[in-house]
Amino acid sequence: MDPALLAFLTASIIIFLGFLGEEFFKRTSIPEPILLLLFGVLLGPVFHLFAKDALISITPYFSALALIVILFDGGLNMNIKDTFKHSLRAIALALLGWLLSVLVVAFLCKSLLGWRWLNGLLLGSILGGSSSLIVIGLLRKIKNIGKIEVVLSLESIMTDVLCTVGAFVAIGVILSGEVSLQAALSSIIVAFSVGILVGTVFGIGWLFILEKLKGKPNTYMLTLAVLLLAFFMASTLGGTGAISALFLGLVLGNSGFIAKIFNFKPKVCIGRSVRSFHNQINFLIRSFFFVFTGLLFSFSSIYFVLFGVLLAVALLGVRFLTVRAATFRDNMNGKRNLMTIMLPRGLAAAVLASLPFTMGVPDSQVFPEIAFIVILATISICTIGVFFYQNEKTCEGICLVFQKIKRGVASKKKG
Repeated sequence: MDPALLAFLTASIIIFLGFLGEEFFKRTSIPEPILLLLFGVLLGPVFHLFAKDALISITPYFSALALIVILFDGGLNMNIKDTFKHSLRAIALALLGWLLSVLVVAFLCKSLLGWRWLNGLLLGSILGGSSSLIVIGLLRKIKNIGKIEVVLSLESIMTDVLCTVGAFVAIGVILSGEVSLQAALSSIIVAFSVGILVGTVFGIGWLFILEKLKGKPNTYMLTLAVLLLAFFMASTLGGTGAISALFLGLVLGNSGFIAKIFNFKPKVCIGRSVRSFHNQINFLIRSFFFVFTGLLFSFSSIYFVLFGVLLAVALLGVRFLTVRAATFRDNMNGKRNLMTIMLPRGLAAAVLASLPFTMGVPDSQVFPEIAFIVILATISICTIGVFFYQNEKTCEGICLVFQKIKRGVASKKKG
């Protein structure tokens, strides 16, 4: 088949799968990334319809675009008031969980694979946080959880950022050979400060301009152009472009709150059409990148598959300890079990896992393979956990039936 025709056919199937996956998710609580990842595996490693070498060449560009859209979406959907109200609990969960996950992954990489500590810390940074896309989607399907939804949503968005910044800092340290703690901290401060400043300034400036463009067509495409420009400026000035995307989204998503602070007249707000079109772009990027991750998967060794499963189990253990520590003297209305299972890794991990090898980090070619297994395993754990949480009474009934059967069999044996 002609390569162009094959690409168009594949794109069509991916969009259909993305849509069907979302509908399947709404009905079953099984996240669509599982279907998209497996479809990518079929196209690439199984049927070899796409050459891996050709895909690797476009990975840096596709990954960067996906990262920009992910964090912009996170900022756009983050409520500043809710962030301040529940920030302490969410920050405790995010920071403690991410740090412990990084250390545990690094330790396992060092002790079982014989990697350098820096490579282990890099993989830990990539896999250290839960996926905001999956967590927020699942939480919206669960009823009567109150502030838990806000806390877990904020935590997942924060860990997307922590994973991104942590991964870029680790990559910078590995490539430069500079392992000074002072240098690492200063680079983090610079990356954050420049990214925050550029994103905030661009966001506020764009709010002024959007007020003048009310009713004009193609507003979202102009917003996308500003987003890419902010990413470019932040990166050029020595900051992290991804952080600028987050804060640009944060300013635009909280335009009413920002308008009150700066006394905009009339008050500026982001139209439904802009949000709706962004959701479409986000859907497209998300669907394609999960399939793209499956395409890049290579089954080099059963050992790495088992290691990925082990990492998923270890991350579940870390999550258990983190939730207990962050909810000390506050059991969050008995929802600790729900908080514990909310550990799915997703798009951020998939995007970041593909970057180290393309940026020249030594011995990082197996990162996408390990990340793929961890993503599948953690999503499976979360999905099964949510099912049992939502069907707790049904599960209790099934257990009672089995106990009665067991007792009946035991009494017959005695008779």
